[in-house]
Amino acid sequence: MCIFFSMQLISQSLPSYFFAMLNSNPDKPKISDEEVNKIQAAHMANMDSLSDIGQLMVAGPFHGGGGMFILKAASLEEANNIFNSDPAIKADRFITELYPLKMVLGSICPQKGDDCEMVDYQFIKYEPVPEEFEGEDEKKSTKLNKRHSKFLTDNVFSIRLIAAGNFGSSNGGFLITTRNDDEVFDRLLLFDPWTKSGYFTTEIITLWIAKGSFCEEGY
Repeated sequence: MCIFFSMQLISQSLPSYFFAMLNSNPDKPKISDEEVNKIQAAHMANMDSLSDIGQLMVAGPFHGGGGMFILKAASLEEANNIFNSDPAIKADRFITELYPLKMVLGSICPQKGDDCEMVDYQFIKYEPVPEEFEGEDEKKSTKLNKRHSKFLTDNVFSIRLIAAGNFGSSNGGFLITTRNDDEVFDRLLLFDPWTKSGYFTTEIITLWIAKGSFCEEGY
């Protein structure tokens, strides 16, 4: 049975959480449909196994391919080993990214059971612009991150924001919202200190995930 918890608007640093992104690999090996199905079945079985032992906390696919994991591990090295144990990754079906995760808004509430309600959320990923970080001033970066976090807390209800995570000062992060409105997103990203500064660009994808994964209620 799914259990939902109250949303925490401001979370403490969670150094044992890691964000993993699976991007569809356009150059993946050409294999038969039967082999694709075998790899997918092994991929799902591996996710179930990692969830059962408390290493996979949250997972969901993106519309159009790929998906995301949030892993729990003692170190980045351990998280990398867990992530790369996935049969689909071993078979080069995805191009992967892995980052330490600090939750800025929301929290992590693993959902288990066949009766979990699956929902579509909008996932906004912040991509760093490398040349903007050349000779980066750490104080300026820290100040910018604080302004970004404050901006999110000030706008949490207007954009129906349920979660936000930070991958570190120069690696970007993500937002997850229940709102699907291009005009609202355009306005948000126009004034968000991260994008306004030119340090980050964004990609918006629809995420399919178990409701309650980020301790959200009332959506």
